[in-house]
Amino acid sequence: MADTQVIRRFSPGMESISAYSGARQRASLSADVVTGLIKAVDFCLVVAAAISAFVFYFGVLGENSSTGDARRYGLTALLAATVFVAGFERLGGYQIKRLAQLRWQVSRVAMMWGITVSALLFVSFVGKLSGDYSRGWAVGWMAIGLATLMCGRGLLSLAMTPGVRRRFLTRKIAIIGSGESCEELIAELQQSEHESFLIHGIFDDRGAPRASAVRGVRLLGNTDELLDFIRHAHVDEVILAFPPTAGQRLNMLFDKLTQVAVDVRLAAAPFAAEFPIRGISHLGSSSLFHIIDRPLKNWNAVTKFIEDRVLGSLFIVILAPLMAVIALLIKLDSKGPVFFIQERFGYNSKVIRVIKFRTMHVDRCDISGAQRTIRNDPRVTRIGRILRALSLDELPQLFNVLRGEMSLVGPRPHAITMKAGDRLYHEAIDRYLNRHRVKPGMTGWAQINGFRGEVDTIEKARGRLAHDLHYIKSWSIWFDLKILALTLPKMLLTRDQAY
Repeated sequence: MADTQVIRRFSPGMESISAYSGARQRASLSADVVTGLIKAVDFCLVVAAAISAFVFYFGVLGENSSTGDARRYGLTALLAATVFVAGFERLGGYQIKRLAQLRWQVSRVAMMWGITVSALLFVSFVGKLSGDYSRGWAVGWMAIGLATLMCGRGLLSLAMTPGVRRRFLTRKIAIIGSGESCEELIAELQQSEHESFLIHGIFDDRGAPRASAVRGVRLLGNTDELLDFIRHAHVDEVILAFPPTAGQRLNMLFDKLTQVAVDVRLAAAPFAAEFPIRGISHLGSSSLFHIIDRPLKNWNAVTKFIEDRVLGSLFIVILAPLMAVIALLIKLDSKGPVFFIQERFGYNSKVIRVIKFRTMHVDRCDISGAQRTIRNDPRVTRIGRILRALSLDELPQLFNVLRGEMSLVGPRPHAITMKAGDRLYHEAIDRYLNRHRVKPGMTGWAQINGFRGEVDTIEKARGRLAHDLHYIKSWSIWFDLKILALTLPKMLLTRDQAY
């Protein structure tokens, strides 16, 4: 009863808190512990199904099997269990919010088990190992494995009832803070769809008059009273919701909170208002906030490099006859060189020399790119109009790709003096230079969404930039392949926009 009275002294009439009081508060289970246990159970179920099928087929039915066979079957079961658990984790199947969704679990378990079995069958076929295994055992294992996993999901659904989740899986939270930082944190937590936490209340040291509640969460006292609260009522986590300028208060609270056994976290939202916090890492003994990540780094950079070199080389081989014909037509149509080279912005705003088929009369070419091309532009040659409408004048940029100056897919490289409306791009559009954080591309997300040709208004320029930045943020190899696949049909449909 003493603990209940302590809680009620801080927050009279709050049944949601009193429900968690008692002679001894129950500690909530860590989500990592719960998911780890379920992963272990899944692993054991897959192995147990293989053992059951082995015992039944070779023991009960009397089929012959040597010790070596048993060892091989066991290794196969361990491999399958590893593949299933790893794959199901990639699907998000071990997230707390998913564990209670029976229909979702049943469908994804069936799908992942099918993928696991298919992968093993493929490996055995390619490695010519299928003759080393009993088909009867394999069929039995597949059936028993699926049945046991499904039964496990049924029991898990019963175990993950709302009452059980609230009692054992809910983290009890106290918040220290005030003002906008505190209110924004509570608003974000209340918008969460998960039942994985319960906010006990707010604690604040300010002596000035203050509201008794913030968005329905009661103010329970100061930080000295919080220490007493933690000692008597179970609290898993204390969150500090302070602006970046509250360094002195943070130091003081850190000293206080080291006196009790509780997790302490610093809300990132106030700092994210100044800088976008993307993660935390350690450099030596220093902890660092991630505020900017370089796009296309590590394995993504390797993947992009391989894509550009392999597909770029393949396109050059395939399109070489077409490019030869275009070169001949350019020479027959007008005097001058076949190629036109122009300085444009490349990676990190570095100037690169972009290669194109010449589409204008030599004496009227604009090397700087300051003068926009307009409809029925007299500077454009007859063959040039066709090449520009179909974007065939861009084909020589495949050599820029092989040289590492460009990519097949990315924001289009703009001429240094190119304008949006009547102003230079980088002066007219905020965040314009952000598009140069990746290599420019021969085609891009903006182009297949209708932003090609003349940019005569600020609105068009902003639309193009928005699509470029979306591409950089959302990059994947599949996104690139999608853009490449859509480029030709989109170019044909919007050929009247390029002139």
